[in-house]
Amino acid sequence: MGFVHRDVKPDNMLLDKQGHLKLSDFGTCVRMSEDGLVRSDTAVGTPDYISPEVLKSQNGNGEYGRECDYWSVGVFMYEILIGDTPFYAESLVGTYGKIIDHKNSLTFPEDVEISKEAKDLICSFLTDRHERLGRNGVEEIKRHPFFRSDDFTFENLRECIPPVVPEIVTDDDTSNFDEISTEDISEEKFPATKTFAGNHLPFIGFSYSGDYQLMSRGISNKNSDETDKVKNAETLKKIEKLEEEIYSLNSLNDELERKYRFSLKQLENFANQQQNVSTIEKENRELEKGSMPEEIKELQRKLRVWYEMENRRNAEENSQMSEKVFNLEKELKELNEKIKVESENNLKLKKANAEALLCISNKDQNIQELHEKISSLHNLNLSKDKTIRNLEIQFEERLAQAAERNSELESRKHALDLELERVSKRENSLIAENREINNKFVELEKNHAMLVLELKNLQKKLDEEAAAHRKDLEDSLTADKKRLLSSTEEANLEALQALQIKLNEEKAQRHKLEQITVKALTQDYEEECQKRSNLQSDINSHLSEISKLKTKEKQLLQEISSLQESKKSLEDELNKMKMVKSMDDLQMKELEDQLEAETYFSTLYKTQVKELKEEVEEKQQLVIDFESERSNMYHQLQLAVARADSESLARSIAEETIADLEKEKTMRELELKDMLSRHRTELSNKEAAISNLKDKENEYKKTVELLTREKEELNAMVITLQEELKNLRNESANVDDQIQQLNKQIQQERLLKLQAVNKLAEVMNRKDWSGKKNKSSATFELRKKEKECRKIQQELTLEKEKYNQMIARFNKELSEMQALLYDESQAKLKIQMELDSKDSEIEQLQHKLALVNSENASFSSGIEDNDDGFPEMRLEGWLSIPSKQNIKRHGWKKLYVVVSSRKIIFYNNEADKLNADPVIILNLSKLFHVRPVTQGDVIRAEVKDIPRIFQLLYAGEGESRKPGDSSHLEMSLPKDTMQLGALEHKGHDFVSINFHMPTACEVCPKPMWHMFRPPPALECRRCRLKVHKDHLEKKEDLIAPCKVNYDPNSARELLLMANTIEEQQMWVSRLRKKIEKCGYAAQQESRGGSPRASMRSTSKYQPQKSATLPSNVMSNSAGRK
Repeated sequence: MGFVHRDVKPDNMLLDKQGHLKLSDFGTCVRMSEDGLVRSDTAVGTPDYISPEVLKSQNGNGEYGRECDYWSVGVFMYEILIGDTPFYAESLVGTYGKIIDHKNSLTFPEDVEISKEAKDLICSFLTDRHERLGRNGVEEIKRHPFFRSDDFTFENLRECIPPVVPEIVTDDDTSNFDEISTEDISEEKFPATKTFAGNHLPFIGFSYSGDYQLMSRGISNKNSDETDKVKNAETLKKIEKLEEEIYSLNSLNDELERKYRFSLKQLENFANQQQNVSTIEKENRELEKGSMPEEIKELQRKLRVWYEMENRRNAEENSQMSEKVFNLEKELKELNEKIKVESENNLKLKKANAEALLCISNKDQNIQELHEKISSLHNLNLSKDKTIRNLEIQFEERLAQAAERNSELESRKHALDLELERVSKRENSLIAENREINNKFVELEKNHAMLVLELKNLQKKLDEEAAAHRKDLEDSLTADKKRLLSSTEEANLEALQALQIKLNEEKAQRHKLEQITVKALTQDYEEECQKRSNLQSDINSHLSEISKLKTKEKQLLQEISSLQESKKSLEDELNKMKMVKSMDDLQMKELEDQLEAETYFSTLYKTQVKELKEEVEEKQQLVIDFESERSNMYHQLQLAVARADSESLARSIAEETIADLEKEKTMRELELKDMLSRHRTELSNKEAAISNLKDKENEYKKTVELLTREKEELNAMVITLQEELKNLRNESANVDDQIQQLNKQIQQERLLKLQAVNKLAEVMNRKDWSGKKNKSSATFELRKKEKECRKIQQELTLEKEKYNQMIARFNKELSEMQALLYDESQAKLKIQMELDSKDSEIEQLQHKLALVNSENASFSSGIEDNDDGFPEMRLEGWLSIPSKQNIKRHGWKKLYVVVSSRKIIFYNNEADKLNADPVIILNLSKLFHVRPVTQGDVIRAEVKDIPRIFQLLYAGEGESRKPGDSSHLEMSLPKDTMQLGALEHKGHDFVSINFHMPTACEVCPKPMWHMFRPPPALECRRCRLKVHKDHLEKKEDLIAPCKVNYDPNSARELLLMANTIEEQQMWVSRLRKKIEKCGYAAQQESRGGSPRASMRSTSKYQPQKSATLPSNVMSNSAGRK
């Protein structure tokens, strides 16, 4: 029909009531052009099923045809046979990358058996569009060997019994579909339309007509009369209905003939049914002997389906035959009536022609109006462009003014800052001077006080001396010397008076001096106070100026903010104007498209009207032919009735055979009951065996206890073994040195031998063969040299053998040592994980003790506090992680998660937590970030689960996994390295390979290659180790662990799913706080180095896993290890 579906996938395929396949969802289909190609700028389809040429069409230069649907057929064939899509990836980018690189990414796993024909068909579908199967037509696909079968062909495919037939009671029976959950569905707010849509009618099926005459009809008879140009659309519809009715009558006739032949075939099939029944009985007996009740049930189910199908088919054919006979009689009557009506309609056509001419004139007027609208819109666009330009100019002017004002304000602010600095310096100098004056004043007051004290002391001394002098005089006076004393007293009194006068004068002088000094000091003090008050007033004035300037600055900032707001508003107006302009442009384009469509339709109407007259004449001739065919049809109907009677006899015979088969069915059911009783007896015996096994289990538990004791002893031995490992490593280094020395010796010997051979050649070239004497001496020397060469070759072969033996011995020792090292590291890892879980339990107990001991006091440093100051609750609960790589297929696995102060610990259940048996441990110091995921990160997850999922990004070195736990092995590897059919062993990622060129096994000396039939081999994609596949299948412990297991310095991600959206938000917020406190970035800052610097120093390139993952990873721990 000239269409491309573009979204072929299993979700768009349905089964009808007979079990045959039907394609649905034609919303993305598009019509092909005349060259059979589609040109589109957008990639349409489902990511897993989209073809590479459709993906490449996003650039705008892409073109593709119906072969893009054949690509989708190849994808869903791969999915049906293998169980997964061929280009599966968790993200859209990964899926599209694999589709583009389909030549390298398309692989078939070895563990799934597929026939060569199926593999060839899938490969021929999933190739480049120029080489794809079906590009030259459907017949090319039908000829493929995959579709060759003895049971069916493409002609009788609908007559065959399909493998699955759905049980449908009525046309609107939806029991075979999943119920759509009504939760979280927003109610429709659009008003219900009154027009009939037919959306809720029962889905019965659909088909298409191969005779698409009106669409594929060409333009002919262009030179017909101009008077019969225009015909009405209603006449076209009526003519189409007549054509459809004629076609249906012909098809009914063909169907009656086909069904008559089919009924004859059925009679032959019924005759062969007895043979089929006998073969089925034989198969049932053989199946009973082989004790395969499941296959018996399957065969019985198929028999039931077959019987039901036959009964339904017979009933439907009877009803259809009777209905068709009745309908044909009705249709003959209706045809007679329609012929009369058509003659009347031909008269009405002339009137309709005139109406059509009026319609064409109206459409011409509409076209002129559209032209006027386009011109007006063009003028509007020009005016809007002018306004936009004016607004842009105003906007630029305002920006310039704002910039000038900002520069002025900045200059004023700078000047004020300089003045402030000058004033502050002056104030500091005045304060220093004031301090000096105060210090001088204090010193003067001290001197004054000292002088006053000296005066007082002198006065006291004088008084004491006078009193003592008086006492001496009184004691020395006698009666005899009173006269003399009187004279001396007078002299003393005079001397005392003179001294008193002198003292008074000195006091007066001192007093005057003190007054003068005090006056001077007071004057100085007053001057300093005046200066201080002046300075204070200057400071106050400056402060007031500063406050004024600050207010001005605030006003200016407000003006700047208002200018910025106005700028934003202008930008918004500009954007709106641009949007309006783009809308106007779109309207212009739509109007132009309408114009083109109108002109196209007008030309179409004109060409169709030309053809209508000729078609009407042809219809009249067809009506005459129909009348002649009607009589023939009547005779054919009578023959069909006779054939139907013969078919009813055949059905009665078939029903008798079905009754016999039902009897045999009851016999089979009785035999099945006997088998069930036997099965019950076997179950009782097995239960007794289970009880014995339980007893043995108890014995094993005792042995386990003994083994735990031995384990403790082994832990003590681990330390000694580690020391021995160090010694072994040193020895291995010595062995490497010896190997290098031997290689050097071999190279030297080779050089010597080459020199000897070169010398022989020179000697042979120098010899003169002309003389006979020289010949004899030359032959003798040649023989001598040949003997020496043989000796040297023998020595060389011996040395080679010795060297190969040494290399084999050293390789064996190396592999054993590496195996020991791997086992020891695994044991150490397990012990370390148990220790970490014990540490978290100890931390929890300490937390509880601190809570008990200090109910009102502040918590100790080991207890974490929130920003509010309250103690943080311990974070633990159930989370889900992906079971394997494919979330959609394998689902999620629930784990119990505990977050301590340093670790995030994952347990399988709470019992494992009590036993200290963790599955995964993540170091909080190696966490980069935590975030909720988007739909682009997890395209395989269900839409309702995405709000509950969040992502942890961490360094690979901060992860520890339980040894021997393979349930999460795929998840731990990088996504880019995962591949279907890869085998995991001791860290190796083995891929099956065949060697046709000389290659050696790195474990045994057996040959690993052959030109035509090479033995199966394996190669590690990480360390490129090559071994026989037998070593892995026989479980031989000869392969050393992988040297390049994974890069611990690479970033890795872990998807986690909470039970509810609220829990997801709680986990993300709490973990984010933890990462901010003690994550990777916090650790780098505490050490003094930026995380970017550490990233530059030791980072390794890793492909990005998600839109948020860093391309390089911080890895300071590599230096520590």
